[in-house]
Amino acid sequence: MNSISKRQLAALLLITDMFELFCFSGNMSLETLYGVLAGIALQLLTVLAFAAKGTELKKWAAVFYLVYAVFFGGTLFSALWRTSGAVYIPSESGSGVYGRLLTAGLIALVCLYSSSTGIKPVARAAAIAAATGIFCLGIDFASAVFNADWSNITAPEKSSLFYEISRGTALSGSLGSLVVLSGAVKGERSKAFVWYFTAKSLISAVLILTVLSVTGRIMDITDFPVVTAAQLSQPFDAQRIDALFLVVFAVFAVFSVALQVMTGAYLIKQIFPRFVRWRSSAVIVMIIGAALIISGRELLPVRACAAAAALVIAPLGAKKSAA
Repeated sequence: MNSISKRQLAALLLITDMFELFCFSGNMSLETLYGVLAGIALQLLTVLAFAAKGTELKKWAAVFYLVYAVFFGGTLFSALWRTSGAVYIPSESGSGVYGRLLTAGLIALVCLYSSSTGIKPVARAAAIAAATGIFCLGIDFASAVFNADWSNITAPEKSSLFYEISRGTALSGSLGSLVVLSGAVKGERSKAFVWYFTAKSLISAVLILTVLSVTGRIMDITDFPVVTAAQLSQPFDAQRIDALFLVVFAVFAVFSVALQVMTGAYLIKQIFPRFVRWRSSAVIVMIIGAALIISGRELLPVRACAAAAALVIAPLGAKKSAA
Protein backbone atom coordinates (compact mmCIF):
# COMPACT_ATOMS: atom_id res chain seq x y z
CA MET A 1 0.00 0.00 0.00
CA ASN A 2 1.29 3.48 -0.86
CA SER A 3 2.18 5.69 2.08
CA ILE A 4 0.09 8.73 2.98
CA SER A 5 0.52 11.56 5.45
CA LYS A 6 -1.39 11.88 8.71
CA ARG A 7 -3.28 14.87 7.31
CA GLN A 8 -4.34 12.92 4.23
CA LEU A 9 -5.60 10.05 6.39
CA ALA A 10 -7.45 12.54 8.58
CA ALA A 11 -9.04 14.13 5.51
CA LEU A 12 -10.31 10.77 4.25
CA LEU A 13 -11.83 9.95 7.62
CA LEU A 14 -13.18 13.43 8.38
CA ILE A 15 -15.06 13.55 5.08
CA THR A 16 -16.87 10.37 6.10
CA ASP A 17 -17.54 11.69 9.61
CA MET A 18 -18.95 14.93 8.23
CA PHE A 19 -21.14 13.10 5.73
CA GLU A 20 -22.60 11.04 8.56
CA LEU A 21 -23.38 14.26 10.45
CA PHE A 22 -25.06 15.65 7.33
CA CYS A 23 -27.34 12.60 7.41
CA PHE A 24 -27.95 12.89 11.16
CA SER A 25 -31.66 12.53 11.92
CA GLY A 26 -33.57 13.25 15.09
CA ASN A 27 -33.07 15.77 17.87
CA MET A 28 -29.80 17.42 18.82
CA SER A 29 -28.99 19.07 22.14
CA LEU A 30 -26.02 19.97 24.30
CA GLU A 31 -26.21 16.40 25.54
CA THR A 32 -25.53 15.30 21.95
CA LEU A 33 -22.35 17.39 21.91
CA TYR A 34 -21.21 16.00 25.26
CA GLY A 35 -21.91 12.46 24.10
CA VAL A 36 -20.06 12.89 20.80
CA LEU A 37 -17.00 14.41 22.50
CA ALA A 38 -16.97 11.74 25.21
CA GLY A 39 -17.21 9.05 22.55
CA ILE A 40 -14.32 10.59 20.60
CA ALA A 41 -12.17 10.63 23.76
CA LEU A 42 -12.90 6.95 24.40
CA GLN A 43 -12.13 6.09 20.78
CA LEU A 44 -8.79 7.90 20.96
CA LEU A 45 -7.75 6.07 24.11
CA THR A 46 -8.59 2.72 22.51
CA VAL A 47 -6.75 3.31 19.23
CA LEU A 48 -3.66 4.52 21.08
CA ALA A 49 -3.41 1.00 22.49
CA PHE A 50 -3.59 -0.29 18.92
CA ALA A 51 -0.82 2.11 17.82
CA ALA A 52 1.74 0.11 19.79
CA LYS A 53 0.87 -3.06 17.88
CA GLY A 54 1.91 -4.15 14.42
CA THR A 55 0.32 -2.72 11.29
CA GLU A 56 -0.63 -6.09 9.77
CA LEU A 57 -3.90 -7.74 10.76
CA LYS A 58 -4.46 -11.38 11.59
CA LYS A 59 -6.61 -13.17 9.05
CA TRP A 60 -9.68 -13.42 11.27
CA ALA A 61 -9.45 -9.71 12.04
CA ALA A 62 -9.11 -8.90 8.34
CA VAL A 63 -12.31 -10.88 7.69
CA PHE A 64 -14.11 -8.92 10.40
CA TYR A 65 -13.03 -5.55 8.98
CA LEU A 66 -14.04 -6.65 5.48
CA VAL A 67 -17.55 -7.43 6.73
CA TYR A 68 -17.52 -4.16 8.64
CA ALA A 69 -16.52 -2.16 5.54
CA VAL A 70 -19.36 -3.75 3.54
CA PHE A 71 -21.87 -3.14 6.32
CA PHE A 72 -20.80 0.46 6.87
CA GLY A 73 -20.73 1.11 3.13
CA GLY A 74 -24.31 -0.14 3.02
CA THR A 75 -25.32 2.24 5.81
CA LEU A 76 -23.75 5.13 3.86
CA PHE A 77 -25.84 4.36 0.78
CA SER A 78 -28.92 3.98 2.97
CA ALA A 79 -28.22 7.34 4.63
CA LEU A 80 -27.73 8.94 1.22
CA TRP A 81 -31.06 7.61 -0.02
CA ARG A 82 -32.80 8.65 3.20
CA THR A 83 -31.42 12.20 3.20
CA SER A 84 -31.54 12.88 -0.53
CA GLY A 85 -35.08 14.24 -0.47
CA ALA A 86 -34.10 16.88 2.07
CA VAL A 87 -31.22 18.14 -0.09
CA TYR A 88 -33.31 17.95 -3.27
CA ILE A 89 -31.50 15.36 -5.36
CA PRO A 90 -33.96 15.12 -8.32
CA SER A 91 -33.50 11.45 -9.22
CA GLU A 92 -33.91 10.49 -5.58
CA SER A 93 -36.92 12.63 -4.83
CA GLY A 94 -39.34 10.95 -7.15
CA SER A 95 -37.96 7.87 -8.84
CA GLY A 96 -38.06 5.27 -6.08
CA VAL A 97 -35.94 2.17 -6.52
CA TYR A 98 -34.85 3.22 -10.00
CA GLY A 99 -33.47 6.50 -8.66
CA ARG A 100 -31.66 4.71 -5.87
CA LEU A 101 -30.04 2.23 -8.22
CA LEU A 102 -29.11 5.00 -10.66
CA THR A 103 -27.38 6.98 -7.91
CA ALA A 104 -25.68 3.83 -6.62
CA GLY A 105 -24.48 3.00 -10.13
CA LEU A 106 -23.00 6.45 -10.70
CA ILE A 107 -21.20 6.37 -7.35
CA ALA A 108 -19.99 2.84 -8.12
CA LEU A 109 -18.38 4.03 -11.37
CA VAL A 110 -16.56 6.82 -9.55
CA CYS A 111 -15.46 4.39 -6.84
CA LEU A 112 -14.09 1.95 -9.43
CA TYR A 113 -12.04 4.69 -11.00
CA SER A 114 -10.84 5.95 -7.63
CA SER A 115 -9.78 2.51 -6.41
CA SER A 116 -7.89 1.87 -9.64
CA THR A 117 -5.67 4.91 -8.99
CA GLY A 118 -4.59 3.73 -5.54
CA ILE A 119 -4.88 5.19 -2.06
CA LYS A 120 -2.28 7.95 -2.49
CA PRO A 121 -4.01 9.94 -5.29
CA VAL A 122 -7.37 9.54 -3.56
CA ALA A 123 -5.88 10.74 -0.26
CA ARG A 124 -4.46 13.82 -2.00
CA ALA A 125 -7.82 14.54 -3.61
CA ALA A 126 -9.56 13.99 -0.26
CA ALA A 127 -7.33 16.60 1.39
CA ILE A 128 -8.35 19.15 -1.26
CA ALA A 129 -12.02 18.13 -1.07
CA ALA A 130 -12.05 18.32 2.73
CA ALA A 131 -10.44 21.77 2.77
CA THR A 132 -12.81 23.05 0.07
CA GLY A 133 -15.84 21.51 1.75
CA ILE A 134 -14.95 22.95 5.14
CA PHE A 135 -14.44 26.38 3.55
CA CYS A 136 -17.82 26.27 1.78
CA LEU A 137 -19.59 25.03 4.88
CA GLY A 138 -17.76 27.69 6.88
CA ILE A 139 -19.35 30.39 4.71
CA ASP A 140 -22.70 28.67 4.99
CA PHE A 141 -22.72 28.25 8.76
CA ALA A 142 -20.99 31.56 9.49
CA SER A 143 -23.94 33.26 7.82
CA ALA A 144 -26.30 31.14 9.88
CA VAL A 145 -24.54 32.19 13.07
CA PHE A 146 -25.30 35.88 12.43
CA ASN A 147 -29.01 35.05 12.27
CA ALA A 148 -28.93 32.53 15.08
CA ASP A 149 -30.60 32.65 18.47
CA TRP A 150 -27.95 31.46 20.89
CA SER A 151 -30.53 30.86 23.59
CA ASN A 152 -31.56 27.83 21.51
CA ILE A 153 -28.43 26.03 22.69
CA THR A 154 -29.86 25.75 26.19
CA ALA A 155 -33.03 24.00 25.01
CA PRO A 156 -33.89 21.07 27.33
CA GLU A 157 -32.17 17.75 26.67
CA LYS A 158 -34.48 14.85 25.85
CA SER A 159 -32.06 11.93 26.07
CA SER A 160 -29.40 10.58 28.39
CA LEU A 161 -25.64 11.01 28.03
CA PHE A 162 -25.20 7.25 27.54
CA TYR A 163 -27.67 7.29 24.65
CA GLU A 164 -25.84 10.19 23.02
CA ILE A 165 -22.47 8.45 23.43
CA SER A 166 -23.97 5.39 21.75
CA ARG A 167 -25.43 7.50 18.97
CA GLY A 168 -22.11 9.27 18.46
CA THR A 169 -20.35 5.91 18.29
CA ALA A 170 -22.86 4.73 15.70
CA LEU A 171 -21.86 7.73 13.56
CA SER A 172 -18.17 6.71 13.71
CA GLY A 173 -18.24 4.07 10.99
CA SER A 174 -14.89 5.17 9.57
CA LEU A 175 -13.12 3.50 12.49
CA GLY A 176 -12.65 0.34 10.44
CA SER A 177 -10.83 2.24 7.71
CA LEU A 178 -8.76 3.98 10.38
CA VAL A 179 -7.52 0.63 11.65
CA VAL A 180 -6.88 -0.85 8.21
CA LEU A 181 -5.26 2.16 6.54
CA SER A 182 -3.23 3.41 9.50
CA GLY A 183 -0.39 1.16 8.42
CA ALA A 184 0.08 3.36 5.35
CA VAL A 185 0.70 6.50 7.41
CA LYS A 186 4.17 8.00 7.38
CA GLY A 187 5.76 8.36 10.82
CA GLU A 188 4.22 7.50 14.17
CA ARG A 189 0.64 6.32 14.02
CA SER A 190 -0.10 7.66 17.49
CA LYS A 191 0.48 11.22 16.26
CA ALA A 192 -1.80 10.59 13.29
CA PHE A 193 -4.51 9.29 15.62
CA VAL A 194 -4.25 12.31 17.94
CA TRP A 195 -4.31 14.68 14.97
CA TYR A 196 -7.40 13.04 13.48
CA PHE A 197 -9.46 12.80 16.67
CA THR A 198 -8.57 16.38 17.67
CA ALA A 199 -9.74 17.66 14.28
CA LYS A 200 -12.87 15.50 14.50
CA SER A 201 -13.78 16.86 17.94
CA LEU A 202 -13.33 20.48 16.86
CA ILE A 203 -15.37 20.10 13.66
CA SER A 204 -18.11 18.16 15.46
CA ALA A 205 -18.33 20.77 18.22
CA VAL A 206 -18.55 23.72 15.81
CA LEU A 207 -21.10 21.96 13.62
CA ILE A 208 -23.36 20.84 16.46
CA LEU A 209 -23.26 24.22 18.26
CA THR A 210 -24.13 26.00 15.01
CA VAL A 211 -27.00 23.61 14.29
CA LEU A 212 -28.34 24.08 17.83
CA SER A 213 -28.21 27.86 17.56
CA VAL A 214 -30.14 27.83 14.28
CA THR A 215 -32.65 25.00 14.68
CA GLY A 216 -32.87 24.54 18.45
CA ARG A 217 -36.49 25.72 18.75
CA ILE A 218 -37.73 23.84 15.68
CA MET A 219 -35.78 20.65 16.36
CA ASP A 220 -38.95 18.65 16.99
CA ILE A 221 -40.18 19.28 13.44
CA THR A 222 -36.80 18.94 11.75
CA ASP A 223 -35.95 15.58 10.21
CA PHE A 224 -32.33 16.42 9.39
CA PRO A 225 -31.06 19.28 11.60
CA VAL A 226 -27.72 19.81 9.82
CA VAL A 227 -29.38 20.03 6.41
CA THR A 228 -32.03 22.39 7.79
CA ALA A 229 -29.39 24.65 9.36
CA ALA A 230 -27.57 24.85 6.03
CA GLN A 231 -30.77 25.69 4.18
CA LEU A 232 -31.71 28.44 6.63
CA SER A 233 -28.43 30.21 5.90
CA GLN A 234 -28.45 32.82 3.12
CA PRO A 235 -24.96 34.38 2.89
CA PHE A 236 -25.87 36.56 -0.11
CA ASP A 237 -28.97 38.47 -1.12
CA ALA A 238 -29.80 36.39 -4.19
CA GLN A 239 -28.77 32.77 -4.13
CA ARG A 240 -29.86 29.31 -3.09
CA ILE A 241 -27.51 27.84 -0.53
CA ASP A 242 -29.05 24.44 -1.27
CA ALA A 243 -26.93 24.26 -4.44
CA LEU A 244 -23.67 24.81 -2.56
CA PHE A 245 -24.61 22.34 0.15
CA LEU A 246 -25.72 19.81 -2.48
CA VAL A 247 -22.30 19.93 -4.15
CA VAL A 248 -20.48 19.37 -0.84
CA PHE A 249 -22.98 16.66 0.13
CA ALA A 250 -22.51 14.78 -3.15
CA VAL A 251 -18.70 15.01 -3.15
CA PHE A 252 -18.48 13.84 0.46
CA ALA A 253 -20.87 10.97 -0.29
CA VAL A 254 -18.65 9.74 -3.13
CA PHE A 255 -15.45 9.96 -1.06
CA SER A 256 -17.14 8.21 1.89
CA VAL A 257 -18.22 5.22 -0.18
CA ALA A 258 -14.93 5.15 -2.10
CA LEU A 259 -13.04 4.88 1.18
CA GLN A 260 -15.00 1.76 2.15
CA VAL A 261 -14.48 0.25 -1.31
CA MET A 262 -10.72 0.76 -1.13
CA THR A 263 -10.64 -0.60 2.42
CA GLY A 264 -12.60 -3.68 1.38
CA ALA A 265 -10.50 -4.25 -1.75
CA TYR A 266 -7.28 -4.05 0.28
CA LEU A 267 -8.64 -6.56 2.80
CA ILE A 268 -9.72 -8.98 0.06
CA LYS A 269 -6.15 -8.85 -1.22
CA GLN A 270 -4.89 -9.75 2.26
CA ILE A 271 -7.39 -12.57 2.77
CA PHE A 272 -7.40 -13.98 -0.77
CA PRO A 273 -4.00 -13.21 -2.35
CA ARG A 274 -4.96 -15.07 -5.55
CA PHE A 275 -8.03 -12.89 -6.03
CA VAL A 276 -6.24 -10.37 -8.25
CA ARG A 277 -8.94 -8.91 -10.48
CA TRP A 278 -12.38 -7.44 -9.73
CA ARG A 279 -11.69 -6.87 -6.04
CA SER A 280 -13.19 -3.38 -6.05
CA SER A 281 -16.14 -4.53 -8.17
CA ALA A 282 -16.85 -7.34 -5.72
CA VAL A 283 -16.83 -4.94 -2.78
CA ILE A 284 -19.14 -2.49 -4.57
CA VAL A 285 -21.64 -5.25 -5.39
CA MET A 286 -21.62 -6.42 -1.75
CA ILE A 287 -22.04 -2.84 -0.45
CA ILE A 288 -25.00 -2.12 -2.74
CA GLY A 289 -26.55 -5.44 -1.72
CA ALA A 290 -26.12 -4.54 1.94
CA ALA A 291 -27.62 -1.10 1.26
CA LEU A 292 -30.74 -2.61 -0.31
CA ILE A 293 -31.17 -4.83 2.76
CA ILE A 294 -30.57 -1.96 5.20
CA SER A 295 -32.56 0.64 3.22
CA GLY A 296 -34.97 2.66 5.32
CA ARG A 297 -33.48 1.62 8.66
CA GLU A 298 -30.88 3.50 10.71
CA LEU A 299 -29.88 0.51 12.86
CA LEU A 300 -28.19 2.79 15.39
CA PRO A 301 -27.75 0.11 18.10
CA VAL A 302 -26.22 -2.32 15.59
CA ARG A 303 -23.92 0.35 14.18
CA ALA A 304 -22.82 1.42 17.66
CA CYS A 305 -22.00 -2.17 18.64
CA ALA A 306 -20.16 -2.75 15.35
CA ALA A 307 -18.07 0.41 15.81
CA ALA A 308 -17.26 -0.56 19.39
CA ALA A 309 -16.23 -4.03 18.19
CA ALA A 310 -13.99 -2.45 15.55
CA LEU A 311 -12.17 -0.57 18.33
CA VAL A 312 -11.82 -3.56 20.63
CA ILE A 313 -10.64 -5.91 17.88
CA ALA A 314 -8.00 -3.45 16.64
CA PRO A 315 -5.36 -4.25 19.31
CA LEU A 316 -6.41 -7.89 19.58
CA GLY A 317 -6.33 -8.58 15.85
CA ALA A 318 -3.02 -6.91 15.09
CA LYS A 319 0.07 -9.03 14.59
CA LYS A 320 3.00 -8.28 16.83
CA SER A 321 5.66 -5.99 15.41
CA ALA A 322 8.92 -7.63 14.51
CA ALA A 323 11.59 -6.92 17.09
